[in-house]
Amino acid sequence: MTYKRIMVPLNGADDPRHALWLAFEIAGRFDGQVTGLHAAMDTMASVPYMGESMSAALADNMISALDNAAEFRQQTAQRAFDEARKDFPGIAGEVRVVRGREDEVLASHGRLADLVVVGRPDSETALSESHTMHAAIMETGRPVLVAPPARSKTFARNILAAWNGSTQAARALTAALPLMREAEAVTLLQIDEGEEVSVQDAADYLAAHGCRAQGITQPRNQAVGGALLQAAFDEGADLLVMGAYTHNRIRQLIFGGATLDALLDATIPVLMAH
Repeated sequence: MTYKRIMVPLNGADDPRHALWLAFEIAGRFDGQVTGLHAAMDTMASVPYMGESMSAALADNMISALDNAAEFRQQTAQRAFDEARKDFPGIAGEVRVVRGREDEVLASHGRLADLVVVGRPDSETALSESHTMHAAIMETGRPVLVAPPARSKTFARNILAAWNGSTQAARALTAALPLMREAEAVTLLQIDEGEEVSVQDAADYLAAHGCRAQGITQPRNQAVGGALLQAAFDEGADLLVMGAYTHNRIRQLIFGGATLDALLDATIPVLMAH
């Protein structure tokens, strides 16, 4: 696997600069291309919800205002993409505009990307209720790179990966292999919970795929998310790799505790797979 097609959702409202920088940085390393995906509002779909009592003139004014807002967001998304691309001349890329809800558009179109890069919402509520984040991680079936608000000096030169023997952790390792092969240092961290498949087994798997990694185990003496972030800081990591989990089948937008902690507080990018 490699990263040839990298997708970044652009809604024309949230700041996408770091997500776009990461996407173009990765595309440059792997001779890939970047697609900015913009879900355009279908204003005519709002007509049935405006109410029969609304006058035709008022309905026309509202539709016109919605059209203007949608056009402004699309232009803003295009400007952000074009501005990010200036720092990466020669890398192929385009903004694709698709009508529909952002989460539904991303869920379907993201399935044909090798990697989806999204900007992290800036609060626990925004993260837990983010339909876009949920669609990226839970619906596309693709690895997702979550960009923190501030750009780091380096990326994926020193990688920390979480290992707990789960399906999600295994998928995350596989998804990160292209970056791990090129990294200067890779550390696998196992929070000791008696996993049948040890961290050394995981390191041996990576070695078979051309990646040298050291495995370390530490006791569970704090929340897993906090332990991962502390280890990333101690190792000087500039990328955290981990599985993504949900604990509540009814409210699937609420991520499991370790996932939520890592996403909220990480100052480095987090590569996740579900």
